[in-house]
Amino acid sequence: MSSKYFSNSAQAAFFLVLPLIGACSFAGQIAKDSVEGATSYYSREHFTLIATVPAKFGFTSKAQYSPKQGETCQVYSSGLGGSVTRQQQKSNTIDAKDIEQTVSTDVPLEFHIADCSMELTRVSYEVNATYGSDAWDHGLEMAGGLSIKTESTDSNATPYPDLIEQRGLCAWSFQISTAKAKKDQIEKLLSCSAADPEWKIPESRLQRRKPGGSFSKKAITDKTIHVTFKLSNDEVPSYLRYWVKVPNGWKPCTGRWNSGREELCTTPPQFRTFKQDGRECTVYPGCNE
Repeated sequence: MSSKYFSNSAQAAFFLVLPLIGACSFAGQIAKDSVEGATSYYSREHFTLIATVPAKFGFTSKAQYSPKQGETCQVYSSGLGGSVTRQQQKSNTIDAKDIEQTVSTDVPLEFHIADCSMELTRVSYEVNATYGSDAWDHGLEMAGGLSIKTESTDSNATPYPDLIEQRGLCAWSFQISTAKAKKDQIEKLLSCSAADPEWKIPESRLQRRKPGGSFSKKAITDKTIHVTFKLSNDEVPSYLRYWVKVPNGWKPCTGRWNSGREELCTTPPQFRTFKQDGRECTVYPGCNE
């Protein structure tokens, strides 16, 4: 047998075996992931999150976990072809209904998988709502949340009550759409701001903040946080200086850029029309003056 023939045979055998090696590695990773999945668990240590939302509102909480300090928590990613730091998220969702809803869920403070210990770092609030019958008549708002610290920086801090109340006042703002499906019609944007016990929020948008807060892990253990969202009856333009207030609503301006939507009002103001329920209108929400 010639050395050339042997060399070609060895090369062919190598390329035949190579996919098998990759397959074995992939199968091994699947087996490892299955074992780790079977041994993963959340801690019994937790706090309770209660959310109340108005009719036609849904709510989602997303608990995010990161490795504890000093732990690497590396895991192989076949998509990236290398190791990445583990992350974990636990979500809880209630869909929108035609009635007010209240939902309660326990949020664990730790997550363990294989030799990795992770701790809760954040819980985000998301609300979604509808304002019309069309499929696109909806809004989504990142409505605040909780930041969880490992230790309290103030040893003399006053303990939290067993029930911590939070309030979010939501409102629709309106504008003229340039989207093909709703061109020249009114579309709305949803926003939610933290409210005081009388359900008041700052007049200035720059002074508003989202519902939620920052808590230490120790301070929040076994506590209950109840976040309540309400919908304001007041609607305002998304761009206040682009509309003029009139006795029965708002009139959109035009005349500066010919942009196809409302524009910064001139002096004196020039107005444009828009479509609402199949009609040509000059005032929102009354359609006509």
